[in-house]
Amino acid sequence: MKQNNENILRSGLYIVSTPIGNLKDITFRAIETLQQSDLIACEDTRVSKILLEKYGIKTPTISIHNYNEADKIDYIKKQLSLNKVVSLISDAGTPLISDPGYKLSSELRKSGFYVTVVPGPTSPIAGLTLSGFPTNRFLFIGFVPAKVNERESFFKDVVNEKGTIIFFETANRLLDTLSVIKKVFGEREIAIIREISKIYEDVQRGQISDIIRHFEQTPAKGEIVGLIKGHEDTETINETEIKNMLEFLLSKMSLKDASEFIGNTFSISKKIVYNIGIKLKQEG
Repeated sequence: MKQNNENILRSGLYIVSTPIGNLKDITFRAIETLQQSDLIACEDTRVSKILLEKYGIKTPTISIHNYNEADKIDYIKKQLSLNKVVSLISDAGTPLISDPGYKLSSELRKSGFYVTVVPGPTSPIAGLTLSGFPTNRFLFIGFVPAKVNERESFFKDVVNEKGTIIFFETANRLLDTLSVIKKVFGEREIAIIREISKIYEDVQRGQISDIIRHFEQTPAKGEIVGLIKGHEDTETINETEIKNMLEFLLSKMSLKDASEFIGNTFSISKKIVYNIGIKLKQEG
């Protein structure tokens, strides 16, 4: 257990948030905790070295990432059983949020070790506050799957979510993912936020088609947080208007496809549109 004249850290695991971009975005408590730890578990020691050197933190480090986390649990348990203080940090932001650490912290809690958090920056919340979308309800869904055949179902699971939807994506896959979002959600309003807290921070917000055009002309770079405005029941489109649209669309596509098109475009329940279509056919 490390200590100084002011603080004594209790033996245990400290989940410490680090900057998501600007290295000045770190709390005094985070710096003190890292300085007083006996060991720092990093997602990538090479990345963390930049931050640790800036603040003169000389604590020994080890690497814990998605591929070795399970193997490191016994080692960390041994350190804690020797009354050590261990801090866990990720490459940026808050550990466990689409980063390693869940298995470790969960196992340590089950084994009776002390686990606490030193809160700080996290990009989903930073992105939410920058987006201009409602903040009273939101859903973070993590990284979009890399496999093309999984992306559509990934978004279909949340198509009727009323809160703001937050996701992570890489720059090289962004356009493909935006196309999937348009297919699933229709003309929904979205925001793509890049390089939060860095010099080239950029917020693009608008209808999905406009955002796609923007990134076709200006390829995305850097770290990306994406947000989709939540589902809103549209009251301005009444049953008569839906019938008029269906009458036109049913000459070109099936009722199922027409219901999906109208539902996605105007954020209306596809089931409601489908039932109106059934009534329309019966009346005809």
